[in-house]
Amino acid sequence: MSSRPTHPSDLALETLLDVLDEAVLVFDEALVCRAAGRRAAALLGLDPGSCVGEGRAHLLARITHAAPELAGPLAALEACALSPERVEIDPLEITGPPPRSFVWTSAPVVKDGVVVGRIDVVRDQSASAAMARKLDEVSLVDTLTGLSNRRRFEEECEREHRRAQRVWDSYAVARVDVDGMGVVNEALGREKGDALLRLLGEALRSSRRQYDVVARWGNDDFVLLLPCVDHAAVKSVLARAATHMVSAAKDAGYVITLRVGVAVWRPPSSDSAADVLGRAAAALDAAKRREPGAILVDLGGTNIKSDLEHAADEPPERIE
Repeated sequence: MSSRPTHPSDLALETLLDVLDEAVLVFDEALVCRAAGRRAAALLGLDPGSCVGEGRAHLLARITHAAPELAGPLAALEACALSPERVEIDPLEITGPPPRSFVWTSAPVVKDGVVVGRIDVVRDQSASAAMARKLDEVSLVDTLTGLSNRRRFEEECEREHRRAQRVWDSYAVARVDVDGMGVVNEALGREKGDALLRLLGEALRSSRRQYDVVARWGNDDFVLLLPCVDHAAVKSVLARAATHMVSAAKDAGYVITLRVGVAVWRPPSSDSAADVLGRAAAALDAAKRREPGAILVDLGGTNIKSDLEHAADEPPERIE
C-alpha cells in the first residue's frame, strides 16, 4: 500500500490482502487500483505500493511488458473490464525462468445492477501442477526397478498397436519370467531378492534397442515391447536379451534361469493389443512347462488356448 489506512475497514482489508497466498488487486468504478496484496510482487512482478493509484489497463500493460506471452490473455481481461460477468483464465502460463502456471479470476463488484469496481485474484498453481506431473510420472514407474510399470506398458502397447495397424508393420510382446525367485528370497533374504530384480531389470534395459519398451509386469515377471521386429528374428533377439540377463546375474553371484513367452502381431491380424498381451501370457505359461531357458514364440493364426494344451509335448506350428 502507498500509505497506511486510517479507517478500520481499510486496515482490515490491507491485513486480509497481505495474508492471502493469492495476489489480489482491487479496483474502483474508474478501474483505478485502490488496494494490492503483498503477493502481487512475487506472482506478477508488481510492487504493491506502486500499484495503488494506477489504472487497471496500465498495470496489465506492465505485466505484459515483463511477460509478452501473456499479451493475448491479458488483452481478453482488459476487454471485459466493465463486464458484469466473472471471468477466469486457467491456465495462464509464464515461460519464465522459472516457468509458472496461474489461474486469474476477475470478478465484478456490482451495486444496484451497476459495476462499481473489480477484484482480480491471481493464484499460483505451479506447485500443484508440478506435483500432479510428478504423481503421474510416479504412477507409471515401478518403484523397485525404475522401469515402466504395467500401466505404462499397456499404454505403450496400445500406442504401438495403432502405429503398426496404420503403417502395416509388425511388433512383438515378450514376457520374461525369472525362475526360482522364491528360493532366492528364502535363502538370501528379501533385500537380496530385490537387488537381483533391480539388476535383471537394468540388464534387460541395457540390452534393448532405443525404441523398445521394458517394464516390470509384476513380482519376478518382466515384459518387453518390440516395435518393427521381424517375426523370423524375434526369437534370436529374445535369446540375446536372456543371455545378457543371466550373465549379469552370474557376475553378481546369482545363478538363475529364465523362461520367455512371446506373441507377434502381424497385419492383417484382427487381434487387439489386449489380445497380443494375452497370447504372450499363454506362451509364457507354455514355456513354464518346458525346460529352464525355454523361449516360445506365438506367431498368431489359430486358437492359442487349445494349441498350448500340448505345448509340453510338442509345440504347434506357430510356436517356434
